[in-house]
Amino acid sequence: MALLTAFIVTLAACSHFCHVEGNTTPEALAMLQTFRDEMVKVGPHWAYALESWTCPTPASLSNGSCDPCGWDVWYGNWQHVGCRGGSTEDDATEPGDGILTNLHVTDLSIEGPVPNQTCTFGQLRELDLDGGAMTGTIPLFLTQCFPCVNEIDLSYNQLTGTLPAFMSTITSLVEMELESNKLTGTIPAELSIMPNITSLRFENNMFTGTIPPSFSNLTDTLFILFLYNNNFEGDLSMMSGANLGVVSTADNPKLCGMVPAAVRWAHGYNPHNTSLGLPCM
Repeated sequence: MALLTAFIVTLAACSHFCHVEGNTTPEALAMLQTFRDEMVKVGPHWAYALESWTCPTPASLSNGSCDPCGWDVWYGNWQHVGCRGGSTEDDATEPGDGILTNLHVTDLSIEGPVPNQTCTFGQLRELDLDGGAMTGTIPLFLTQCFPCVNEIDLSYNQLTGTLPAFMSTITSLVEMELESNKLTGTIPAELSIMPNITSLRFENNMFTGTIPPSFSNLTDTLFILFLYNNNFEGDLSMMSGANLGVVSTADNPKLCGMVPAAVRWAHGYNPHNTSLGLPCM
């Protein structure tokens, strides 16, 4: 009940903070143009990714001559842009508000660090920059700029360093996708206080250590847990009461011990190249 209450409070706060009527507002247009002008200087892949960010936009889909958000419910007139307003329903028929809520620049080999220029889009719900060539560490500004964000996807890049404990302060976050980078260190126990998290994807990195015992606090919310191809060790007893639907554990040779039913019967469970099911030595 406490987790449900926290989730409702978060949604209510974000709905109040993030709702503005209309197509692309003048303020949003200026932010998008500034972001474009700065990012095309970072490298050729960013320039290619944003080459559709020009005006005029198609008259049949626009409210005015330069309308990146447009009339479409899910997709903007500029590629990678979504201005979905307060609706997250699949059958929504009304165009979104004129504020950027979704930025998906994916599979385009974008370079440089995770761009702090995104911080201007304070009403983002989804920040997807996967499938790139970004380098550097997971930045602190992610915790300071996006009070409504539900999904952060930085997977399939070349990020290094550790997974910072400060990520746990993004209380609105539902999906954290960090797979296929070069991240090291241990998983911070602080992640166990995230009230709305349903998906944690850590696979294909170089993480070490045990899964924090405090992850038992996530058993009411966590549905997806991907650990594949790291250097995790110890048992998974903390997930005994979980409602996992999808899990990956393979290629962690030091994972060991009794396998909780919540893990064993989740879709995707495979103990290949682990010692799961055998006593921990």
